[in-house]
Amino acid sequence: MIDKYLISNCLFIIDEFNERYKNLDSDSLRVIANNEYAEADIAIKLGYQFRNMANFNFQGRSSDIVIKSKDFIIEVKYLRNFKSKFGTYTNKMTWHDAFEKNYSWLSNEVQKGKKGNRAFVIGWFNAVDRFSEIMQLGEGNGNSPNLNIERSRYFPFLNRYGDSKKTKDIFYMYSNAYKEMSIPILGYSEESINCVFIGKEEDKFHFCIYY
Repeated sequence: MIDKYLISNCLFIIDEFNERYKNLDSDSLRVIANNEYAEADIAIKLGYQFRNMANFNFQGRSSDIVIKSKDFIIEVKYLRNFKSKFGTYTNKMTWHDAFEKNYSWLSNEVQKGKKGNRAFVIGWFNAVDRFSEIMQLGEGNGNSPNLNIERSRYFPFLNRYGDSKKTKDIFYMYSNAYKEMSIPILGYSEESINCVFIGKEEDKFHFCIYY
């Protein structure tokens, strides 16, 4: 149930950004993504459609958006680059902070019987060449580390060229957008996590909803 609400909300947000930034190229959009938006901005936009039913918490708990009347809890993560010690915007959040912590929370909630009432949403501006530039998918440091295969399984909307194991060879499978995909919960065969990737190649913003 929760995905029906969130998909609609995500589409409204994408339409808004498409209109607002329709004349910007990727470089200009990247500056805006890194400097003008924070996680709270995206969470508030996602929760806006719930109107007065929504409460917002930004204190590090897994409850950025709470809709008590529907028993919905939504965790939101906004992906962007941060300034490095060299002054360039190349740094990204650690795997734990960007994904693992909140995905583990969702997995635990699903195992408790809360599937359909809990969600983890990641959002990012479509302003970088590869998803690996804002999500830590490699096994080491450097410009083009080897892809961590275990991490990549959480993103079924990604693919790689040929037999390459480099993060630089990752690309979006837009043909899988808006399709419900399933990710098994390791060590727990009774349930799985569903996810929907939302975005087209020309869109200024992308989402992925895990629920």
